[in-house]
Amino acid sequence: MIWLRVIGLFWRLSPLRVSAFTAVSVLVALVPAVQIGLVAATVQGVADAVAGDPGAGRAALLAGGGLMAAGFANHLLGTCQQYLDTLLRLELTARVGEWVMRKGTLLDLQQYEDAEIYDKMQRAFQESNGGRVYQVFTQLLESVRELLTLATVSAVLFSWNPWIALVILLSPVPSVISYMFFSHQAYEIEYDRAADRRRLYYYQHLATTDHSYKEIRLFQLGPHLLNLYTRLVRTFFDVDRRLARRQSLLGGALGFLSVAASSGAVLWAVHSTTSLGQVGQLAGYLQAVGSVQVSAHGLLLGIAALYKDSLFLGNLFDFFALPERQLKGGTRPFPAKITKGIEFRDVRFVYPGTDRVVLDGVSFTIPAGRCVALVGQNGAGKTTLVKLLTRLYEPTSGQILVDDVPIEEYDLDDLQRQMGVIFQDFIRYELPVRDNIGFGRIEARDDTARVAEAAEAAGAAGIVASLPRTYDTMLGRHFEDGHQLSGGQWQKIALSRAFMRRAPVVVLDEPTAAIDAEAEAEIFTRLRDIARGATSLVIAHRFSTVRMADQIVVMENGKVIETGVHEELVRADGVYARLFHLQASGYLTEAASR
Repeated sequence: MIWLRVIGLFWRLSPLRVSAFTAVSVLVALVPAVQIGLVAATVQGVADAVAGDPGAGRAALLAGGGLMAAGFANHLLGTCQQYLDTLLRLELTARVGEWVMRKGTLLDLQQYEDAEIYDKMQRAFQESNGGRVYQVFTQLLESVRELLTLATVSAVLFSWNPWIALVILLSPVPSVISYMFFSHQAYEIEYDRAADRRRLYYYQHLATTDHSYKEIRLFQLGPHLLNLYTRLVRTFFDVDRRLARRQSLLGGALGFLSVAASSGAVLWAVHSTTSLGQVGQLAGYLQAVGSVQVSAHGLLLGIAALYKDSLFLGNLFDFFALPERQLKGGTRPFPAKITKGIEFRDVRFVYPGTDRVVLDGVSFTIPAGRCVALVGQNGAGKTTLVKLLTRLYEPTSGQILVDDVPIEEYDLDDLQRQMGVIFQDFIRYELPVRDNIGFGRIEARDDTARVAEAAEAAGAAGIVASLPRTYDTMLGRHFEDGHQLSGGQWQKIALSRAFMRRAPVVVLDEPTAAIDAEAEAEIFTRLRDIARGATSLVIAHRFSTVRMADQIVVMENGKVIETGVHEELVRADGVYARLFHLQASGYLTEAASR
């Protein structure tokens, strides 16, 4: 049950604070019954004193003093409750966001690429500020508090007239049933909107970030994106408006029943007490009627709100329930230096949930300490091989061996720690240069000498030297004093991150696309010098760079079709030779046109 899971979350926050908050809430719930009895005693004592009873005045003063003490106690309890409420709310908001982030880091890449699971994430992120979790907890306590108030005050009211009490207790029921019905409909509507919500946020993201600004502006896409956004928002609004109209009409009609029942009960109470001359009982009765009505209505509406929020909160717990780290590793430490090599043996891969074969029986070897380049057109499966080598995915069949040991026998965290990888879609961290480079080996990010060495290796030292605060300069434009870099400069910073790792395996998946041919050749020359002894896998699009590799593997449609060194592959006059000549002729044409 969601309620129990929410209580469990709060108990993990602070058992002491939760216990104190609960105790104070219970005491607050008992105050109204005490006040009602004291009000009745005070008013009756005054009435009796006016009528000539000699001891009634003292009794009225005692009851009035008790009423004043109850007021002070209620104020003190309310202050404590508000303080504890603030503490729990602040801590929960921070912790729920922390739990969601931690969960995100424990999921596999496959889950991030699954649309259904991504929708679950989207729904969970909407609840990740902790607001609804806290609402469920406080509504639960509120319902318990209202129930206690209702029980104690109703005991007084039932002793005077049980039929009036029963009418008051049941008067809110029709409105609450209507509220619960429409709450369920609102949840179903919002649940089905997850994919459209993501589209909405994506359109907004495109229109409000510097990364996409240039194309949005130059291609004049702003009005089109705004139109897509507006149409989707209007669709949401129309559906919500129809639901709100139906809820208001039915809720308003049923509300008249509640008002009529409570009003009739008050008139009945006035008639039955004044005819007997029980002035004090009438005062207490009127206060009790109002208190019971408020508590009964609050209890039932609280239950209805709990029902609604629990539906939405289920999305957060569904996210927390997603399986973590389905890719398991062994216990072997990954070698600090490769001695034999990396072998892909008849590797086949089909994306989960599809029948699309991405890799079909791929076999080749990367000798220890050598550099192998992967060549092929887009969609040939090159990046998928990198994902398999770094264990972001598991092969559908076949094996990958490192020093003759199946890769799954190595400790997963240790394996990934020993690989220096930069992808084509590398991250541009809106953080200082030190972090952008130091993230390659997070525990050494404060080692300025090592960070500088990595920057020098990637040809980024000159870029850093030109920045106002060198390695402490904030990059990007998202935060204050940020300094934006060109695409090529960003890529050199990302390459520095790979060199920072000093890993026995270096993988570069086309990270130099925005760098000119001369700079790319320089970087790969440095890679060979700096990563000497490391085992390297490189995916590059320029053959002038590829030819520097110790071995070239040519892929097409998920299969290896050629292997060899540059001269051998050119003489073979196959796919590699055709692609090489096409690129070479392009360079010649470009040079001739200058």
